[in-house]
Amino acid sequence: MPPTLRPSCLHRVAMATAILSLIGSVAVAQQGSPHNDPILLSHRGLVRHAPENTIPAFEAAVALGASIELDVYQARDGELVVIHDNTVDRTTNGTGTIGDMTLAQIRKLDAGSWFHPRFQGLKVPTLDEAFRVIKKRQRAPITIALNMKVISPRIEEKIVKLVKKHDLFDQLFAFGQPADSSRRFKTANRRLKTTIVKIYDSAQFATALKDPLGDCLWVGFVPSREEMEQAHQLKKQVWLSLKIGDRRPDIWDKARASGMDGICTDWPLECRLHWRNTP
Repeated sequence: MPPTLRPSCLHRVAMATAILSLIGSVAVAQQGSPHNDPILLSHRGLVRHAPENTIPAFEAAVALGASIELDVYQARDGELVVIHDNTVDRTTNGTGTIGDMTLAQIRKLDAGSWFHPRFQGLKVPTLDEAFRVIKKRQRAPITIALNMKVISPRIEEKIVKLVKKHDLFDQLFAFGQPADSSRRFKTANRRLKTTIVKIYDSAQFATALKDPLGDCLWVGFVPSREEMEQAHQLKKQVWLSLKIGDRRPDIWDKARASGMDGICTDWPLECRLHWRNTP
């Protein structure tokens, strides 16, 4: 006689089933993509299919072979949590500023019901939990783009410690932080890749290529193929950030043609399906 599942297990099974039913036929988009296509960073996880920056959103992305962009804050007691806003108001049933709350206070909140009743009871994950799930679930290494939302005391050192714990140096880069924070990352561990952001034209791109802290470039335009070749000669990765909700097959194709390393988008599955159907 099979063992009886505990309520918590049933809850996770139900959530996983809900995600797969919401994704539906678009799941075939993971099949058949050429290896030279840009990496698709699922913005805050699969945000159109599960609550943003939650474990189900990350599990769904990893299951379908997508990479992940996520956001990190430090709580009042020094714990690192994954959430986009500096308050819990929009994506939980509570109120308050992350930096003024302890992890225990944050974990009491429901981070799923706002999205759909099936996700009732979800918790705001810690960065350690997010890394553990990604590492466990991935069939092949995915990329993790870590968005630094607020630079708080010793956060770089703590992040490096977690990246080392989960052996993710080759898969992760941090972006959004100022130069002094990038330097602290490098002091903590040279292997942690740091990023130059706010690059919107060729002049800014050329300047960023010369910056020693720019292992990666986070851009708001599509560089030319020649610019991309120059970046790759310098062993730098270039990532395109599309505006929230920006479903632009023409931009996807332009980024693909230029040889960009990746695209951060709310539509990773649709983009991959588009490329699969495009000669």
